[in-house]
Amino acid sequence: MLKGRQKRWRVVAFVAVALVVAALLSFSSSAWATPGQTHAQQETVKRPDADCCEPGEPFVLEITFFADPEGPDWHNVVVTDNVDPLLKIDSVWTSHGTKSVDGQLVTVDVGDITADTTVTIRITCTVQDGAPPCLRIYNTASVVVEDPDWKFDVPLPEDPPMYIEVCGCDFVPEPGSLLLLGSGLASLAGYAGLRRFRYRR
Repeated sequence: MLKGRQKRWRVVAFVAVALVVAALLSFSSSAWATPGQTHAQQETVKRPDADCCEPGEPFVLEITFFADPEGPDWHNVVVTDNVDPLLKIDSVWTSHGTKSVDGQLVTVDVGDITADTTVTIRITCTVQDGAPPCLRIYNTASVVVEDPDWKFDVPLPEDPPMYIEVCGCDFVPEPGSLLLLGSGLASLAGYAGLRRFRYRR
């Protein structure tokens, strides 16, 4: 009986340590990018009540980034975004520099900016007719700084990927939800079996 209790406590201790390690790894992976402690994000702007976009419906890809105010100024900054062919580019707006569109490639020559400057780029797109329902269309912009020599993507690698989802999905449970449900049911079954075993003894 004593050995059984010791085994159970060892299992509990192992699970607790694993959770702590996982939390520490998750925390460390969310650190800001370097150099200059850059903050960058990308999001979609669409109908407030919409989780997806219908074919023919416009939305905005908004790209924003800025550096640490105490860091160096940036010189010859260029942003490129190769937009997915399933998205029609309607217009491009930038808070700094000049813009150009060549097919699906959007280029913004931002130029020189001070470290505390926020750059915002908005690409208005429309989902093309014929886009498959439930498809997730991902988008990543690249930022190249000549001085200091640096390149990064928006969204940053440690941030969730940016995508727009085409409407028409049937509900499908996420794998994580299925895993949680299955583990919960297994735990209940194991607990019930343990109680029956104790009762018989």
